[in-house]
Amino acid sequence: MNKKKGRINRSRMITVKVNDNGKLNSKDIRRHEKHPMFPYINRFNNMLNKLSDSSREGEYRCAVCGADHGVSPHFDPKTQSIVWLCRDHLTESPKVDA
Repeated sequence: MNKKKGRINRSRMITVKVNDNGKLNSKDIRRHEKHPMFPYINRFNNMLNKLSDSSREGEYRCAVCGADHGVSPHFDPKTQSIVWLCRDHLTESPKVDA
């Protein structure tokens, strides 16, 4: 057999679930708390929870229809940014550059 040396670049991807109340799943926290990216994920989730506070009603508008009530922040992977969507447009991709 011909033995050849090679290098394999490996990266570890983590996924975390978010409960209905907006908090990270405790099992995922225990599993990934030592991962170098986990503090950033946790901080981002906390920021989303603060942004979606009900006391900010009317401050943000839906990226699809422009409604200013019942909107919540969502991460748009296409634009790599946070967009606001109302309950009617949660499953739609926004058509704006946020």
